[in-house]
Amino acid sequence: MTPSPSPETGAPDLRAEVDYLRKLNLALLTLLEKKGVLSEAEVQTVLRTAHRAASPPKAPQPVGPALLGTRWVKAEESGK
Repeated sequence: MTPSPSPETGAPDLRAEVDYLRKLNLALLTLLEKKGVLSEAEVQTVLRTAHRAASPPKAPQPVGPALLGTRWVKAEESGK
């Protein structure tokens, strides 16, 4: 059963579709595990990999000279 189309646009609701696909994939992984095609460790690896792909890490901040307009502030000397 696929998600029903949205009444206003006629297109499937994106959140409902994502939820449906997530549940379908979990059901398939569970079935493959129960049938002995995949081990529990393999299922966990697939789930971890999918989770990482769904939320990629933030891009690293560039390292290099300061941008134009940067204001430099001297650190206060300790002990005074």
